[in-house]
Amino acid sequence: MNEQSNRRGFFQSFATAAAAATVTNKNKGQLLAQAPGSLPFTVDSLSKGRESFINPNRVLLWENTRKEIRELLEGGQLKAAILPTGSIEQHNEHMAMVADVANATLISQQAALQLFPQVIVAPPSPCGYAPYHMARKGTITLRKETFQAYVFDVVESLKAHGIRTILVLNGHGGNHQPLQEALPEWRKKLGINIDADSYWSGTPQSELKTFVRSKQLTSHAGEFETSIYKAAFPGRLRPFTMEEYDDANLNYESDFSPEVEEFLRRDGRSFKNGEINLAGENGRDRRRQEEALLAHEKTGEIILTRAINFVVDRMQKMITATDARKS
Repeated sequence: MNEQSNRRGFFQSFATAAAAATVTNKNKGQLLAQAPGSLPFTVDSLSKGRESFINPNRVLLWENTRKEIRELLEGGQLKAAILPTGSIEQHNEHMAMVADVANATLISQQAALQLFPQVIVAPPSPCGYAPYHMARKGTITLRKETFQAYVFDVVESLKAHGIRTILVLNGHGGNHQPLQEALPEWRKKLGINIDADSYWSGTPQSELKTFVRSKQLTSHAGEFETSIYKAAFPGRLRPFTMEEYDDANLNYESDFSPEVEEFLRRDGRSFKNGEINLAGENGRDRRRQEEALLAHEKTGEIILTRAINFVVDRMQKMITATDARKS
């Protein structure tokens, strides 16, 4: 299947829902954008499964009743779970801070729909490890140990209910290493088929170069993430100009409050050789803002389609491996 067909198929899976704004493109079906005040982590619409239309809420654990989950498990239909992780953090001047959580949850949900009813989406971890962003107002961070403990507790709960195949799907760069560090211990303690990866792993850098124009291909809040927002969450984007950015006279290199300094000291990105070192951060921040101007809806569609296909393939292989161990 070619890239254009993949994109068309993905966006035709969205349909109009009440109290939601829609953006219509005759060539690609309908794209749902959430209305203000709606739940931040889901797309509440009717999506097309492999054989029939199914409500996407059916693959979200928190939208099911205990009876529904019990029957899926007892019937052997529900075999695996995806746990999205992200961060509530600054995404420059133009993106709502829920980006990392929203993206990971949307991808998880769409992948689970393709594998329905084998896969359920666990409640996402909204906050993650992001102390290096604390100089930007609004960012929330967890300690690395707190984040790891949260994910472990959710996974352990899923295991207790009989789910033995779990993929932690990450949407925030700062979470990637803490998850990889914890995996060996989790596997040893839980004895289940568990893995963790970030959704952008589905598209190698060599492929990204063919449709992402920025030099920094996956730069934070730049073309990559802004394109996803343009495709899936246009209502969470704010207009901006570089003139407005420059007039704000932003400084993320010095003059931090004692409280912010305490956070910056926690991470090697900002605390080096015994002191806070953020030389060049203002230039990097401005570059990301400028690269966001290159974002395009079609680029976001490609990224999302590839990410969803990546997760579907990963889950299918994990489920097959778990089933093989049982036989």
